[in-house]
Amino acid sequence: MLQRLLLLSIFCFSLSQSVFSQDKASLTIINSTPEGKASLKIVRLPDSISVFKGILEDSLTVQLPINTQYFLSLTQTGKLPATQFILLDADRTVYLALIAEASELENVVVVARRPLVTMQDDKEIVDAEALAAGSTNAFEVLEKTPGAIIDQDGNVYLSSTSPATVFINGRQLKLSSSDISSLLKSLPANSIQKIEILRSPSAKYDANSSGGIVNIVLKKGVKLGLNGSVNVSSFQGVKNTSSIGFSINNSSGKWNTYGSAQYSKSNNFQELVTYRELVASQTQLEQNAFTTYPGGNVYLSGGVDYQVNKKLNLTYDASVSSNNGESSTTNSNLITRKGTGAIVTDSRNDINNDNRTAYFSSGLSGKYKIDSVGSEFIAEVTYNNYDGRTLQTYNNQFAVPSQPSLLGNGRADNNKSNLTFQGDLTYKLPRKYTLELGFKINSSNSDNATAYFKQLGNNPKTVDSFQTNTFQYRERISATYAQLAKTFFGFTLKPGLRLETTDIKGRQIIPSDTTFSIKRTDLFPYVYLSHKLFKIFEKDLIANAIYRRSISRPFYENLNPFPRYVDQFLYEVGNPSLRPQFTTNYEFNVTFSGFPVLGFGMNETKDIFSSVTYLDQVTKIAFRTYDNLGKNKEYYFRVVGGIPPGGRFFFYAGARHNFNEYEGFYQNQPLNYKRGSWVFFTYQEFKINNNLNVNAQAFMRTKGLQDLYELENFGGVYLSVNKTLLQKKLALSLSVRDAFYTNPVRFSINQADVIASGSRAGDTRRVGLKLRYNFGVRKDKKENKSFGAPVEGNVN
Repeated sequence: MLQRLLLLSIFCFSLSQSVFSQDKASLTIINSTPEGKASLKIVRLPDSISVFKGILEDSLTVQLPINTQYFLSLTQTGKLPATQFILLDADRTVYLALIAEASELENVVVVARRPLVTMQDDKEIVDAEALAAGSTNAFEVLEKTPGAIIDQDGNVYLSSTSPATVFINGRQLKLSSSDISSLLKSLPANSIQKIEILRSPSAKYDANSSGGIVNIVLKKGVKLGLNGSVNVSSFQGVKNTSSIGFSINNSSGKWNTYGSAQYSKSNNFQELVTYRELVASQTQLEQNAFTTYPGGNVYLSGGVDYQVNKKLNLTYDASVSSNNGESSTTNSNLITRKGTGAIVTDSRNDINNDNRTAYFSSGLSGKYKIDSVGSEFIAEVTYNNYDGRTLQTYNNQFAVPSQPSLLGNGRADNNKSNLTFQGDLTYKLPRKYTLELGFKINSSNSDNATAYFKQLGNNPKTVDSFQTNTFQYRERISATYAQLAKTFFGFTLKPGLRLETTDIKGRQIIPSDTTFSIKRTDLFPYVYLSHKLFKIFEKDLIANAIYRRSISRPFYENLNPFPRYVDQFLYEVGNPSLRPQFTTNYEFNVTFSGFPVLGFGMNETKDIFSSVTYLDQVTKIAFRTYDNLGKNKEYYFRVVGGIPPGGRFFFYAGARHNFNEYEGFYQNQPLNYKRGSWVFFTYQEFKINNNLNVNAQAFMRTKGLQDLYELENFGGVYLSVNKTLLQKKLALSLSVRDAFYTNPVRFSINQADVIASGSRAGDTRRVGLKLRYNFGVRKDKKENKSFGAPVEGNVN
């Protein structure tokens, strides 16, 4: 009740400030080379809405909303366009100079470059173009994103030690981290336009995002006539990964079509070494598992965009990702008596999986511009389907004590479908208020069926009732939200409220009929407050404060009670009684000229669910599952600095510190600890000339935590040399991933009666070559003004 009264007070206070509206600034543009009339265009970023078109002779002054980024373009026949990006944070004067065009100019001249990272309210926008140059796929681009850390399981971490939620084109992927990783690895790197990082998402976004949101925005049709590109790459480590693909775009009148295809053939390995103390039997288990992952993937995407009229735009897009992969694991197990070293058990497991997965995504959306000041309504319906099939065989052989081999085989079928209806209204009210209203209905269905058989020695094959399972899962999340923004006295206030209703039903049919359900309605308040502090080098330092409440719901895989065989000493199983966890976030951050430089905050989380390891008291076999263990207070701090882009050398570096205070119970024993860890990251680029540049990206994580496991220091260094040829139509990139092989991770756990340590390493050090050739048929020169627009303006 207190939170509701506070939120209501903030809304009322915001409304009371309407008469003091001062949210516009004067922008004066001066043509420093006036020779007749020139065409001036001003585009608001990042939504690429044109806010001014007109003629400029000597000078011109316009009134525009403050604290907004714009792109200015001045064009005149026979001259190269003059362009500039600005953040209008106060009254500004900008000088633009036109240069005579060479008579033989046949290609686009890049005259401006976007910063690698910019800040828009509570959202960081990362330009993916620079990161994609030495990358093969979207997963590698995400790995290089400043401030985002990805563990070996594919989880993405921003500010918190809770994983972030991954979106593609604003649509949440309701998949496990391993499935998301596979999907991102099928997306070509140059298909990404930008990456949006929301550490504390507003009420407009799903509340199921305690660790923040990473939204990968893919390119659509570029309105430059018929154009496209072809690409080929090969990366060599211990194993080889290669890919080939193309993309094509065509715009004709009101129609804009686009499509792409990519084929990847990959191979990788993982070596997992584990030492585990078996407290009850006073023995120690040593395991060494080596797994190879060969596979092939086909990715197809396409869409059409139709401009019905100046106000209404319709878009349909679809994509298909098909993956055929295998995994082969050889696992040696040795159990010895503590103290004497006597061998108790010596065995070997051979496990082979044949995996076939297909992911289909499609969406139909419409955008209606209500007026010329930015009011609009966006409606969208999307459908996703994931279909997976795994054929597994295993062979457990025992040397000590000598006994018959245990053979097993089975099939697992998994189908997930997701249907979403969504509507978002942005309305510019009188007195310069901005109102945002919306709704979202998401319905997900998952079905899992497994059938396993086992055979001991020469005995007949029998049904393995332990692993045979049929499970059905239904989830519906319904949400509405309201948000109001207002600027007054140099402050920008944006309070919001989101209401979500959760309806979850799960039913296990085989081996026994069990049912569970979750029904609840929750409120998620949000408050954003921004204010200019002072100027440094004529640039504004802006402070932002954020309050937010969020939820983390367990995924289908966390709830499914089906036991998944790992080896003869370990299996994984879901927990149907798992409860969602709630997080309250408080953050304060500072941006300098639209660039994030400082931030600190606190997360308070209750009912944390973590991956835990228990011992089955009947079979004496360990199993991994998820459980609600307790509560946590996490304090974090991050600082970033660098040299602004535009010159020969660009430098970006930062550090983040997380400190956790955990209180809970694990295996009926108190679990209390305090841990701190650091993450350091940097991105550097040196431009040797207009056709050659070198860049480097690196990160290091010290003494981190993942669930209850303590991780030793690990990191990675990524290097690339990028060269353009044939008048910049051909781009070559030579790159090295994990150059010093510092990405392997050592881990340990010492909680209750689970004491273990080990290491995990993969085929992460790779050297690769990537080539991309751009082709295109431009329209008549009279229509070539779009070449001078920013990239955002070229993408619908």
